[in-house]
Amino acid sequence: MKINELIKAANEKYMPLKKEEFKTKKEGNELTSEQKEELFKWETTLSFYKIIKGIFVEQFTKNEALVGYLIGEKKLTTRREKAIDNNGNEVTVTVINESMDDRVDMMPEQFYKPLFEEMVKGHKKNIDAFKQRNDTVSLAKEQIELDIINSFLPKEATKEDVMKWLNENYPNGITQKEMGPTIGKAKGAFGRADGKMVSECVRNIIHN
Repeated sequence: MKINELIKAANEKYMPLKKEEFKTKKEGNELTSEQKEELFKWETTLSFYKIIKGIFVEQFTKNEALVGYLIGEKKLTTRREKAIDNNGNEVTVTVINESMDDRVDMMPEQFYKPLFEEMVKGHKKNIDAFKQRNDTVSLAKEQIELDIINSFLPKEATKEDVMKWLNENYPNGITQKEMGPTIGKAKGAFGRADGKMVSECVRNIIHN
């Protein structure tokens, strides 16, 4: 998924709505509730895509392993150039040919997945807090951002997925002592699954 294409697409949705809002206010009127909701959605989406791009740029700036990996995979190409160091001496440096925009669109999943999985946890906690406070605006924003993060990650296993796997692999259930290893195996069976949910599912098949 190319972040620059996502930003462009979101901007194409956002700008007409923003222009319509400006026009409507100038006329002394307001957008309809549906228009406001759509504007909020695309304003939030565009803003968060830009945040993600910033995260990717930071990774390329600081993560030497990431750059080395892409050079090794021949996705990034380099050239040698003459430069002057801080002492005024001529040195030869390695320069990456691709622009930063080209680089961020090459970001491999294995480099952003751990970070995004942590972001999912944070957003879920925030959503629970906003629900308790009945903060509908913050809740809507957080949900939009969570959906975006999830779109970059493998599909998360549902409770039904985990229970089906457990029933197929442990038709007779498990003992209390087997709970820990079973949780580990169940989590490993899916590309992505919430640990708390998996633990609850495993508890459901424990017998005396």
